[in-house]
Amino acid sequence: MQLTVSGFILIPFFLLTGLYIMRMTRNKSFTMYQKITIYSFVFYCFSVLYLTFFPFQIQTGIYANQTPWLSRINFDPVLDFSALPNLLMLLPLSVYYFLFKKNATFVRAVLLSFFVSLGIECFQFLTNYFLGGWRGADVADIVVNTMGAALGYLLVKTVLTSETSLLQKFKLYS
Repeated sequence: MQLTVSGFILIPFFLLTGLYIMRMTRNKSFTMYQKITIYSFVFYCFSVLYLTFFPFQIQTGIYANQTPWLSRINFDPVLDFSALPNLLMLLPLSVYYFLFKKNATFVRAVLLSFFVSLGIECFQFLTNYFLGGWRGADVADIVVNTMGAALGYLLVKTVLTSETSLLQKFKLYS
């Protein structure tokens, strides 16, 4: 059996999540800037899901990939310009982490991005192995994603954290 699931399946979930957040924040005292932070974070999360997992292919039976499981993990540490999207993908995660957590630190932001990236790669490996999907696990992606998040945290911490910065209005804490 061969089946392809489009990323458009995320649209109802995205809309339901938006409605839930609207309902949840209706009686709270969030400013317009803070609501922009919340909604843009939800959009960012769904974008990462879309970019990393869709189109989702299920291939079983005669269409299933028959290669050994270890060969489905790319251990090649070579980085080139194709790593740029991965560098940029988790960069906003550390910025959002900075906006959400009052005691955000560089180490915590890097650990968060490492575990998010590890989770993405593990899920890609499992879907590739068990369902014959075409997304493979890549160790270099974990490294580059984590580097991107570290870069994002350093950027937001050094450039945009003055008391007069517009970014202060987007924080969910005071």
